[in-house]
Amino acid sequence: MNILKIEVRTKCLESIKQFYGDLLNFEIMEFSGNRMILQAGTSTIIFNEEDESEAFYHIAFSIPSNQLSEAKKWLENKGIELITKDNEDQFEFIDWSASACYFYDPDGNLIEFIAHHSIDHTSSDSFQAKSILHVSEIGLPVDDVRVETKRICERFGLSLWRGDGEQFAAIGDENGLFIVTDKNRPWFPDNRLPGMFPTAVTIKGKQELNLQMGRQLYLLNAEPSLV
Repeated sequence: MNILKIEVRTKCLESIKQFYGDLLNFEIMEFSGNRMILQAGTSTIIFNEEDESEAFYHIAFSIPSNQLSEAKKWLENKGIELITKDNEDQFEFIDWSASACYFYDPDGNLIEFIAHHSIDHTSSDSFQAKSILHVSEIGLPVDDVRVETKRICERFGLSLWRGDGEQFAAIGDENGLFIVTDKNRPWFPDNRLPGMFPTAVTIKGKQELNLQMGRQLYLLNAEPSLV
């Protein structure tokens, strides 16, 4: 599954611009009064500012499979503190064949850099913002994981990739995942309870489809593929 675009809310657009644009050197495609469009590899992220927003999200970026250690140093050199658990700041997911690190952005979003070792994508270049491949995960906390997993899989022709499908479901594949989680299940590794906030996600599909999920919070779309 390929995530083409995600759209989320922010309460501090100027700080988000400074963090992703000035500090991390992501390409800013558009910035106006209350909206910013950010390029992250082959994906775009739209931040819409709302003064009263309390939204925070889980967003993961795929990086080259051999560059997690270098990506960690890159973040630390920019003054970004990595999230630790049990005195570790790098996490190995054996059943995912992946390694990851986590940090926060100014909105308190739980941001992840993940290297999938099952994907043949290595790089010999120095790690920088343009090394990021794409958005690989978006978190979708829900009331009923089983019900929403079934709806997403049936609507978009996707499959459960990892998880029990009851409390947690990673839907898609190594290239892109909907992380459908019980709203009462804490996020890893910071143990915060997730919130259900307005989110729009566009994936590459074979035909035009859309699905509105619980409480009209999530809008999932599939755009026709050109290939």
